[in-house]
Amino acid sequence: MMPKLNHIQETTETELKKLGESMKTLIQFTDSVRNTSIQSKVNTPSLNMTHPVSSCRQALKVSGKYMLKIEENVEPFEVFCEQNKFEGGWIVIQHRYDGSVDFYRNWTEYRNGFGTLDGEFWLGLEYVHQITKSRRYELLVEIQDFQGNYGYSRFNRFEIGSEFELYELKSVVAYSGTAEDALYFATNNKFSTFDRDNDESRRGNCAKEYHGAWWYRNCHRSNLNGRYENATDASAMNWFHFKQDMRGLSYSRMMIREFTP
Repeated sequence: MMPKLNHIQETTETELKKLGESMKTLIQFTDSVRNTSIQSKVNTPSLNMTHPVSSCRQALKVSGKYMLKIEENVEPFEVFCEQNKFEGGWIVIQHRYDGSVDFYRNWTEYRNGFGTLDGEFWLGLEYVHQITKSRRYELLVEIQDFQGNYGYSRFNRFEIGSEFELYELKSVVAYSGTAEDALYFATNNKFSTFDRDNDESRRGNCAKEYHGAWWYRNCHRSNLNGRYENATDASAMNWFHFKQDMRGLSYSRMMIREFTP
């Protein structure tokens, strides 16, 4: 009996040794995969920042920050490319989702942009003008209310004028989507802020009256840079034709992309 027991013990020890070696190999492989993943996350933003693209369509198929160079004689600047929704290739020009950034800003801040690309932000009117002035772009607006209702509005042509033209909303046409067209009333209007009254209202400055900055006429059917609040209020961030009221929205994102028929 003893030789047989010794044989079983030796076999068990051999199998345990093999199992230990296999576990060691598995741990080494797991560490390797983890390190590769971490290195990839570290290197990707660096690559994005050092190799400018002329369009988010040319960027990696990963949403994130990229350097955009739209013309040879124009310095590259940083943008956020949305690559997952609506076939990707979108430059995000406005994003709001928690009210952490105050959007009641002056003309200079709306011209130059504010916030951070990985948070709430406004890209800047001058950047949007430079992007849209030489090529045809489309616009996508995503919204959601505090009850969780989501909608989007898409326009196959979008362009704004220069600062000399007071960043006029020169073109926003051919609507499709689920949130209806609340920009028709803004077309051909100049941009206004609380310190630059460029609207047509006889009552005064629409930006002051409705706590925002927008392409107001006298005054608005949309106010996506208005007050962040869960209330039915014309001063709130709203999109009237979504639910036929001035309910405040919990989420807003505006994106543009080169148009392809």
